[in-house]
Amino acid sequence: MKKNTKITNLSIESAGLPKDPKLVIAEYIWNGFDAKATELDISVDSNELGYINSISISDNGEGILFDTLSDSFGNFLDSIKKNNIRRSSYTRGKKGKGRFSFSLFSTRAIWHTIVKEKEHLRAYHIQIDRDSKEQYDVSETSSITHPYTGTQVRLEGVFGLNSSYFESKEFMDFLAQEFGWFLYLNRDLDYTIRINGTLLKYDHLIQETDLLSWTIYSPEGNSSHTFHLNYIRWNQQIGDRYYYYLLNGEKREVAKVLSSFNNNAIDFHHSVYVTSHFFDDFKQEDISVSTDVNLFTGKEKQVIYRNLLAELRDFLDRKQKKYVRENAVAIKLRELEKKGFLPSYNQTEEDKKRKDILLALIQEVYIVDPRIFFGVKTDLIRTYLGFLDLLLQTEKITAILPIIEKAIPLSDKERNRIKQLLTPLNSQKDELI
Repeated sequence: MKKNTKITNLSIESAGLPKDPKLVIAEYIWNGFDAKATELDISVDSNELGYINSISISDNGEGILFDTLSDSFGNFLDSIKKNNIRRSSYTRGKKGKGRFSFSLFSTRAIWHTIVKEKEHLRAYHIQIDRDSKEQYDVSETSSITHPYTGTQVRLEGVFGLNSSYFESKEFMDFLAQEFGWFLYLNRDLDYTIRINGTLLKYDHLIQETDLLSWTIYSPEGNSSHTFHLNYIRWNQQIGDRYYYYLLNGEKREVAKVLSSFNNNAIDFHHSVYVTSHFFDDFKQEDISVSTDVNLFTGKEKQVIYRNLLAELRDFLDRKQKKYVRENAVAIKLRELEKKGFLPSYNQTEEDKKRKDILLALIQEVYIVDPRIFFGVKTDLIRTYLGFLDLLLQTEKITAILPIIEKAIPLSDKERNRIKQLLTPLNSQKDELI
């Protein structure tokens, strides 16, 4: 039975469908996870020359409810998932583009789905053709004895791709980057992705890990909650922003909260997974999407939650400073020198010492806040560094610390480190005076 969508074929083509086959496959994988699948299998049927007969993406999710087709397949740039106000890793597609993505490299897509309806499993299929995406063909439903629900989308009439594409390092690395954080989030729930039977691995993306536990007490001190933290620093960009993932006692995500380190100044790619029975009583209506603060009703839980967020911010602040000190600061100093942002120096001992102090000063400031040079015009950076160098040559050297503090807040430890840097030169100026 053919049914019409609420938009034309031309409009679908011009609505920003993926332009990369990797993104198309990712769309269908996310659709499976959106349907509460735990296992995704990509299978490429090809001959010895690499010609592809079909590509199948199968999942063990809940299937596609027949009664919802008019809201899912019938609408475009709209989706029943968009009404899910809760920020969750399990709901990615919100505009319904994914089902049409096949048209980038195949002539039709056929969904075979098994769904539970009124305690009975029923099966049916849906087909969309590349040249008439404004229509979808739906079969009648039939009873089935298969014991599990799930969906398989088969892409037929494949063009422009060879089977070697799906075996390439580029393709595997992309999937690892896109889904590694999510598979790690659900590692205790046995979430998997397989490509032609081979398990997708993502361990090579993990640069640093840390495991620890915190106990946070109630305001009255008569009760406490334990939080188990799993911190990961990735060695490259991941397929999500940087979040605290909050998991209940069953190790299932109940919410995700943006970390306060989502800036583009450095490559500090991180995820923090927090597991606790504290999140067992979470209710969706408790979350405040606009602030990410009031996850819980009741003063006691709100205080514990705010204290947890404060601990998490302090923890990530230390991790970022460690990362910047050990990795990013050396890159930034080389960049400033290579681009000619530093003042000119002679080969005298005095100039060499002053340059070393300026570089050390830049290092300390950059560690405190890596955004200090981000988005700033090059002339302003050059002027700022020249001004600091000028102060280093005068009795006004003591003014450097207050100037820095007006730009960025410093802890006592950070303030003392900068004081120690300036002390040798300051002593020399006093002697000359």
